[in-house]
Amino acid sequence: MKRKLSKIGWLVVISCVVLIGGPACAQIIGFKPGSEPDGFRGIKWGQDISTVNGLVYVATDPAYGGVALYMREGDELKMGSAKLEGIFYGFWKDKFSNVRIAISGDTNWSNFKTIVFEKFGEGYQNNKSIEDYYWWGEDTWMILRYDEFSKNGAFLMASTQITTLQEEWEKEQAKKGAEEGW
Repeated sequence: MKRKLSKIGWLVVISCVVLIGGPACAQIIGFKPGSEPDGFRGIKWGQDISTVNGLVYVATDPAYGGVALYMREGDELKMGSAKLEGIFYGFWKDKFSNVRIAISGDTNWSNFKTIVFEKFGEGYQNNKSIEDYYWWGEDTWMILRYDEFSKNGAFLMASTQITTLQEEWEKEQAKKGAEEGW
């Protein structure tokens, strides 16, 4: 099966080609060699929710028909010297699809960003004056961003395969809506 890029993937690729030039794109959108994850804290992308212990339901993100968000009992809300506000595990159709990490405050942001860069490389930053960084790999895509005004940061790591399925689901829903709604 041929893999297609998601909307985020195309955004990064087009930005690379237009702003920097094609040959550099492979390095820019890629992870530091050998660092691309296949999940988070022992949970693999696509793993069924029934096989994961200690999840506590938090909310449902309505995207793609519903992504159930959970926190995990015993999760240490800390990485290195960065204090985390929360780690949220997303499951789409009962399959592990993404993880979202919330960060608050300049010091925690700076410490967390340093950890992410050390682990995965510096990612791609479209605008040097905005704290938005992107990574795109075969199995995983990531976004790291910080809002200087609210002092809140967010990190999203997601399965590229499940993202593709979600986009296909969304297109199918649009098609059904167009057929049924008129």
